[in-house]
Amino acid sequence: MMRLWSFICTAIGSLLLAFCVAAIAVPSLRILPAQILVENDQPSKGGDGIILLMGDAVDRAPHAADLLKTGYGKYIVFVETETDELMRHGIKPLEGQLIYAYLTRVLKVPADKIVFDREARVSSTEEEARALLKILSAHDLRKNILTTSWYHSSRAAWIFRRVMVESGNKESSVQSFPSALPIKWYQKEKDFLSVYTEYLKWTYYYIRYDVFK
Repeated sequence: MMRLWSFICTAIGSLLLAFCVAAIAVPSLRILPAQILVENDQPSKGGDGIILLMGDAVDRAPHAADLLKTGYGKYIVFVETETDELMRHGIKPLEGQLIYAYLTRVLKVPADKIVFDREARVSSTEEEARALLKILSAHDLRKNILTTSWYHSSRAAWIFRRVMVESGNKESSVQSFPSALPIKWYQKEKDFLSVYTEYLKWTYYYIRYDVFK
């Protein structure tokens, strides 16, 4: 199995490298590897919940706060992540708590506009989706926007749709509205690596939850 996974990783890496080589000769192709990963449903204003996924807080939290302030939703909804050894000993703060502080202190989001499950402990987008959908149902949040980073948006939307079908959730709707895709994503190491690893994650999730479901 490890050999198969190594082969898949190598194949994906080779494809991305081929994209980069092609981009040198054809500049119009430079956006494609990143653009393929983006899902933006362009939802309308007047929704209920703005679902904020954990990870890359500096990119995602300001976008969620901006959507709230411009009338796309009534509440920002998120859950706490899994704890590591440093967190369990109180040396390192929990990610969800950091996001909460960032939203309220820096981005000036009112505390009564945040629905934060401090007791949850999620370690993947899959677990996050299941926990968040329960919160949406419990708070009767029916029309919702999924907020995450541009490179994570298509996989996150796919996961939410699949989990909603599996759980029989017909009350809530979720539309994707990620952060903006930087046109020259390939010029920053962080963005380039995010695209590369996202293709690997897409491959893992597809095999884990679709092929071998």
